[in-house]
Amino acid sequence: MLDKDITVTIIFDGSALNRDENIGGNIQSIKKLNIGGKVISFLSRPAIRHYLFNTLIRSANWKSASIKGQDQVAQFDILTDDILSSEELDAFGYMFTIKDQNSITRKSPVGITKAISLSPYEQDMTFYANHDLVQRGNNIGLNLTPNPFQREEHESLYKVSFSIDSKIFGEDTWIVKENPAYREENTMLIINIGGKKIKQVIEKNLKIEQVIGENNYKTQNGNIEIEKVNNCYKVKFKLEESLKKQRIRDVLEAIRNGLLAHSSGEDNTIVPLFIIASQVKVPCPIFHPYIDISENGEQIIGISDCLKNGWLDGKVYIQDCEKLNVKFDDERICRDWNEWLNSTGLTQNVN
Repeated sequence: MLDKDITVTIIFDGSALNRDENIGGNIQSIKKLNIGGKVISFLSRPAIRHYLFNTLIRSANWKSASIKGQDQVAQFDILTDDILSSEELDAFGYMFTIKDQNSITRKSPVGITKAISLSPYEQDMTFYANHDLVQRGNNIGLNLTPNPFQREEHESLYKVSFSIDSKIFGEDTWIVKENPAYREENTMLIINIGGKKIKQVIEKNLKIEQVIGENNYKTQNGNIEIEKVNNCYKVKFKLEESLKKQRIRDVLEAIRNGLLAHSSGEDNTIVPLFIIASQVKVPCPIFHPYIDISENGEQIIGISDCLKNGWLDGKVYIQDCEKLNVKFDDERICRDWNEWLNSTGLTQNVN
């Protein structure tokens, strides 16, 4: 059973394409922070999450979870999907609100930091206009003029970290007021999420493949167990171990090989020049505050500080390149990706 958490920090060469609000109507700004008296650019956590998930759709055939509206607010529809059927809900969590009742929420097992630039933003600005389109229109007799706009730009090395909580990956628990009912005639498990006090019936119907025992059911991708606690019932979803490992590996492979990132008409290169990853006792980005680049921009610094952290729990994988290399060695460092994955247990019993 995979019970150790994982953290990964990468450095990539990219652009600040996560745009902020327009300035003055025709100036497209970038997201910025002031750190230590220097202005740096960043890509937000939601943007990195979006890029990671879109990559997983293409690379691992992940599917988007169903969406529904609740009082004009978009939210994931857990009546249609759940962590067993949806990789997205499993990896990135959700919140499902019910009027006049507590929400059903699940923390994201995949934690993501901002992607912060490692060099300051120097107020770079570019000027654009749709000259080609205007000229083509004028060539066929239209009387058009260009629509100029300005855009803040920042090309830099960026640092971003990911943490995977393997203890909640593949597991979810709902607290409901009524005991879920199993309908033997159509092998369906009916879970009333709303409860008796809610006028609107809010039910989730789950197809059951096998009744394992009392209050224990097998579905297509895992198990559902029901436990009575005081005046409520716990509905526990548990993904098959092999699928859990596969999903975590999918996430790690996407991070290692590069994310599909497209914004403002441009592709961004969120392809790691440097990676450091390890199993940890606590799912937090322990490498993030230490890792940096040297003054000449050619070497990674902070590795020795990373290895002093007490949450480390296994081999530390490091990947560098000719452009950005690591001049540090330690017996705990592993340079082979498949060897490191095997040490985490992710290559065992994977379909």
